[in-house]
Amino acid sequence: MKILGYIFIFYVGFYFYRLAENHNKNKWLFGFLGVAIYFSGLLIYPLYVRFFYVEEINETSLIFISFKSFVIGFVFILVSFQLLSIFWSRKKKIDKKEIEKIGK
Repeated sequence: MKILGYIFIFYVGFYFYRLAENHNKNKWLFGFLGVAIYFSGLLIYPLYVRFFYVEEINETSLIFISFKSFVIGFVFILVSFQLLSIFWSRKKKIDKKEIEKIGK
């Protein structure tokens, strides 16, 4: 089961790396940033359960906690990937004066 987690982390870094490469940004920085975003999302739900959930935690609830933390980490990745993609693909406004200077 651990190997699937390592493969998933590899692909998270790979897709952020490719996104940065396609938009001429720092590839390694954003590859590591994608992995860091996943781990930060992964830690949010267990911390929430630890500090705000009063009931007793047993073995069955640990399985649900780990699954929910994976889902939250995955959602963090999707949202951050889409936001970066949208921000980087926006077209910059071109001033008409600059266009007229090109023809002269």
